[in-house]
Amino acid sequence: MIRLTLFLGGSIWAAMAFAPKLDEPVFTEMVAEVAPVEESTPEVTRAALISPVQVVAPVVVTETAPEPVEVVSISEPAPERIIWFVTGSRVNVREGPSTDYSVMGKVVYGEAAEIVSDPDAEWVKIRIEGDGVEGFIMKRFMTDVDPLG
Repeated sequence: MIRLTLFLGGSIWAAMAFAPKLDEPVFTEMVAEVAPVEESTPEVTRAALISPVQVVAPVVVTETAPEPVEVVSISEPAPERIIWFVTGSRVNVREGPSTDYSVMGKVVYGEAAEIVSDPDAEWVKIRIEGDGVEGFIMKRFMTDVDPLG
Protein backbone atom coordinates (compact mmCIF):
# COMPACT_ATOMS: atom_id res chain seq x y z
CA MET A 1 0.00 0.00 0.00
CA ILE A 2 2.86 2.35 0.83
CA ARG A 3 4.58 1.53 -2.48
CA LEU A 4 1.42 2.41 -4.40
CA THR A 5 1.10 5.73 -2.55
CA LEU A 6 4.75 6.61 -3.21
CA PHE A 7 4.44 5.63 -6.89
CA LEU A 8 1.32 7.79 -7.39
CA GLY A 9 2.87 10.73 -5.54
CA GLY A 10 6.05 10.51 -7.66
CA SER A 11 4.03 10.28 -10.87
CA ILE A 12 2.06 13.41 -10.00
CA TRP A 13 5.27 15.28 -9.06
CA ALA A 14 6.93 14.25 -12.34
CA ALA A 15 3.92 15.33 -14.38
CA MET A 16 3.89 18.73 -12.70
CA ALA A 17 7.67 19.18 -12.94
CA PHE A 18 7.91 18.47 -16.67
CA ALA A 19 4.64 20.13 -17.73
CA PRO A 20 5.04 23.29 -19.82
CA LYS A 21 4.49 26.59 -18.02
CA LEU A 22 1.39 28.40 -19.27
CA ASP A 23 1.06 32.16 -19.12
CA GLU A 24 -2.68 32.17 -19.69
CA PRO A 25 -5.38 29.89 -18.38
CA VAL A 26 -6.14 26.74 -20.35
CA PHE A 27 -9.88 27.16 -20.18
CA THR A 28 -11.01 30.44 -21.71
CA GLU A 29 -14.47 31.70 -22.30
CA MET A 30 -15.62 31.07 -25.84
CA VAL A 31 -17.89 33.50 -27.65
CA ALA A 32 -19.92 32.24 -30.55
CA GLU A 33 -19.87 34.35 -33.68
CA VAL A 34 -23.27 35.11 -35.10
CA ALA A 35 -23.65 35.68 -38.80
CA PRO A 36 -25.82 38.65 -39.71
CA VAL A 37 -29.30 37.72 -40.85
CA GLU A 38 -30.81 39.51 -43.76
CA GLU A 39 -34.43 40.32 -43.21
CA SER A 40 -36.64 39.99 -46.23
CA THR A 41 -39.71 42.11 -46.61
CA PRO A 42 -42.72 40.73 -48.42
CA GLU A 43 -43.21 42.10 -51.87
CA VAL A 44 -46.39 44.10 -52.26
CA THR A 45 -47.81 44.47 -55.75
CA ARG A 46 -50.48 46.78 -57.02
CA ALA A 47 -52.61 43.80 -58.03
CA ALA A 48 -52.62 42.54 -54.47
CA LEU A 49 -53.86 45.90 -53.22
CA ILE A 50 -56.88 46.13 -55.50
CA SER A 51 -58.03 42.50 -55.61
CA PRO A 52 -61.61 41.99 -54.37
CA VAL A 53 -62.16 40.42 -51.00
CA GLN A 54 -65.00 38.02 -50.42
CA VAL A 55 -67.07 38.98 -47.37
CA VAL A 56 -68.52 36.10 -45.42
CA ALA A 57 -71.45 36.58 -43.06
CA PRO A 58 -70.86 35.30 -39.53
CA VAL A 59 -72.37 31.92 -38.77
CA VAL A 60 -74.46 31.68 -35.62
CA VAL A 61 -74.65 28.24 -34.05
CA THR A 62 -77.38 27.64 -31.55
CA GLU A 63 -77.11 24.73 -29.18
CA THR A 64 -79.91 23.34 -27.17
CA ALA A 65 -79.19 22.73 -23.53
CA PRO A 66 -79.18 19.07 -22.55
CA GLU A 67 -82.12 17.80 -20.60
CA PRO A 68 -81.36 17.55 -16.88
CA VAL A 69 -81.14 14.00 -15.63
CA GLU A 70 -82.34 13.16 -12.18
CA VAL A 71 -79.84 11.06 -10.30
CA VAL A 72 -81.34 8.66 -7.85
CA SER A 73 -79.07 6.70 -5.59
CA ILE A 74 -80.28 3.77 -3.63
CA SER A 75 -77.95 3.14 -0.79
CA GLU A 76 -78.25 0.30 1.60
CA PRO A 77 -77.12 1.11 5.07
CA ALA A 78 -73.75 -0.48 5.66
CA PRO A 79 -73.93 -3.16 8.29
CA GLU A 80 -72.37 -2.02 11.52
CA ARG A 81 -68.99 -3.63 12.00
CA ILE A 82 -68.28 -4.94 15.47
CA ILE A 83 -64.56 -4.68 16.20
CA TRP A 84 -63.26 -6.34 19.36
CA PHE A 85 -59.76 -6.90 20.68
CA VAL A 86 -57.95 -9.96 22.01
CA THR A 87 -57.24 -9.97 25.76
CA GLY A 88 -55.34 -13.28 26.01
CA SER A 89 -51.59 -13.44 25.39
CA ARG A 90 -51.92 -16.13 22.64
CA VAL A 91 -55.39 -17.40 21.80
CA ASN A 92 -56.24 -20.22 19.37
CA VAL A 93 -58.52 -19.50 16.41
CA ARG A 94 -60.48 -22.66 15.60
CA GLU A 95 -62.44 -23.95 12.61
CA GLY A 96 -65.60 -24.38 14.70
CA PRO A 97 -67.16 -23.24 17.99
CA SER A 98 -65.54 -25.82 20.27
CA THR A 99 -62.16 -27.09 21.41
CA ASP A 100 -62.97 -30.25 19.43
CA TYR A 101 -62.22 -28.35 16.19
CA SER A 102 -58.67 -27.97 14.90
CA VAL A 103 -56.64 -24.80 15.41
CA MET A 104 -56.37 -22.59 12.29
CA GLY A 105 -54.08 -20.00 13.79
CA LYS A 106 -53.40 -17.82 16.81
CA VAL A 107 -54.12 -14.22 17.74
CA VAL A 108 -52.12 -12.20 20.24
CA TYR A 109 -52.91 -9.63 22.90
CA GLY A 110 -54.39 -6.40 21.52
CA GLU A 111 -55.00 -7.71 17.98
CA ALA A 112 -58.21 -6.38 16.39
CA ALA A 113 -60.82 -8.74 14.94
CA GLU A 114 -64.26 -8.17 13.45
CA ILE A 115 -67.05 -10.23 14.99
CA VAL A 116 -69.19 -11.66 12.19
CA SER A 117 -71.56 -13.79 14.29
CA ASP A 118 -73.76 -13.23 17.32
CA PRO A 119 -71.60 -11.22 19.78
CA ASP A 120 -73.56 -12.65 22.75
CA ALA A 121 -72.66 -16.30 22.08
CA GLU A 122 -70.01 -18.15 24.11
CA TRP A 123 -67.97 -18.76 20.93
CA VAL A 124 -67.88 -15.92 18.39
CA LYS A 125 -66.90 -16.14 14.74
CA ILE A 126 -64.24 -13.54 13.96
CA ARG A 127 -62.55 -12.16 10.86
CA ILE A 128 -58.96 -11.17 11.55
CA GLU A 129 -58.26 -7.63 10.37
CA GLY A 130 -55.70 -7.46 7.56
CA ASP A 131 -55.61 -11.03 6.28
CA GLY A 132 -59.36 -11.81 6.34
CA VAL A 133 -59.03 -15.24 7.98
CA GLU A 134 -62.28 -16.34 9.65
CA GLY A 135 -62.51 -18.67 12.62
CA PHE A 136 -63.97 -19.12 16.08
CA ILE A 137 -62.67 -17.90 19.42
CA MET A 138 -64.10 -17.98 22.96
CA LYS A 139 -65.75 -14.69 23.81
CA ARG A 140 -64.07 -14.52 27.23
CA PHE A 141 -60.77 -13.76 25.43
CA MET A 142 -62.28 -10.71 23.66
CA THR A 143 -63.24 -7.18 24.74
CA ASP A 144 -64.74 -4.17 23.00
CA VAL A 145 -62.18 -1.84 24.60
CA ASP A 146 -58.73 -1.61 23.01
CA PRO A 147 -56.33 -2.87 25.71
CA LEU A 148 -53.39 -1.10 24.06
CA GLY A 149 -54.96 2.29 24.35
